Amino acid sequence: MDKSKLRIVLRVILLALFAVVVLSIGLSFVSDKLLPAELADWQHQHSTGELGLTDIAGLLFWLVGLGLLLISMAGLFFYQRWAAWMFLGVILVFSLQVLFSPTVEPGLLSYLGGWSDVLTGLIFGLAFFTDALEA
Repeated sequence: MDKSKLRIVLRVILLALFAVVVLSIGLSFVSDKLLPAELADWQHQHSTGELGLTDIAGLLFWLVGLGLLLISMAGLFFYQRWAAWMFLGVILVFSLQVLFSPTVEPGLLSYLGGWSDVLTGLIFGLAFFTDALEA
């Protein structure tokens, strides 16, 4: 495929991933209303409602990670090779958080997470296995 077409596809996929991330963050604020009653009750029982040190550290982890993700996506949007490596590193670190605690999320957020994984894989494929980022 022509390099200019690959770059257009990369930009479209980056914009789609950005939309999925924004939509997922927006839906996470109302996620407890999207859960079945039993799961919502379980989630409320296991959340104390008070912000502790680990909650603040987790929030900072997510904010820094989200900032780095957006920077790497902006770099990829302008076809920078360093941004592909940064994107890979951020995704790997974000993936580790799943190991530390169970999560309860509505099906819609899980569906968006699946599409996020697909789009992320496409970005990796275009960034590392094509000449889309070549000068």
